Amino acid sequence: MELSLSISSFPVDEQTASDMATLLEGLSAECKTVLHPSLWRAADARGFVVLAYTEQEELIGFAAAADMVGLHHYEWSLYVHPEYRRLSLGTALADGISHGLAQRQAESELVAFVNDVEIAGFMESLAYELDFHEILLSATPIPKSERPNDLTIAPFEDQAEELSELLTSSFDDTILPILEHNMVDPEREIWLLQKDQQVLATATLVVEEQVLWITAFAVHPNHQGKGYGKQLLKWCRELAYERKLNSVYLDVETDNQALHVYEKSGFVRMQTVSYWKSKGDLSNPTRNN
Repeated sequence: MELSLSISSFPVDEQTASDMATLLEGLSAECKTVLHPSLWRAADARGFVVLAYTEQEELIGFAAAADMVGLHHYEWSLYVHPEYRRLSLGTALADGISHGLAQRQAESELVAFVNDVEIAGFMESLAYELDFHEILLSATPIPKSERPNDLTIAPFEDQAEELSELLTSSFDDTILPILEHNMVDPEREIWLLQKDQQVLATATLVVEEQVLWITAFAVHPNHQGKGYGKQLLKWCRELAYERKLNSVYLDVETDNQALHVYEKSGFVRMQTVSYWKSKGDLSNPTRNN
């Protein structure tokens, strides 16, 4: 069978996006997430797709890579129609991604797959090794309720120094480029939970396809265990309800001690995503995103 591959930068044309969406019909929304469907047609998105077609111009597989925080770090994944997987099409798509990353002078990469035992052998054959796992959690939006009078939740304004200190205390200095991106990206909202004008917790929010995603969530280490994280998470669910969104999502590494906080705040586990890196690549600037 004759197959052809092509590379197209974001945003892809309407017909290509439609073909990609058709190919993924039947997959769960969670499985589609690693393929970045919200970015395919976004005018300001940084990324590209590698497309595999038959002689009859039928799309039978593609790989999608996205530089989501503007750091020349790409996360990518791929999908091949089950009837064509015996043709080693996945390897060809991965080669196409490598070519596209080289063209764009990518500084690092991660490959994401919904946890699947079949993926391990494939990734190892491409000289990738498992880096870490993340659990995707979801919660339903809820109506607004009362919160302690001494707590306020407000959008970020000019508290850059306090916010930087909070995030570096919770993560490390690698979070700072992500913070800078979040501060200038108009699609991302930074919210702060404060008490007596002191910043105690933060969350960055972004809406994708009727889902409110919580990223860069942190409670200052000096104030953990006092219920501030639960208050901020509850408020996020209330905001989603107010905006008539369908769900609230967040993801967390499997060894993160905050996992129990999320679950006690009404979030339930949906799936585990495995992240793979090229052997010898130790850089990974978006793990705190």
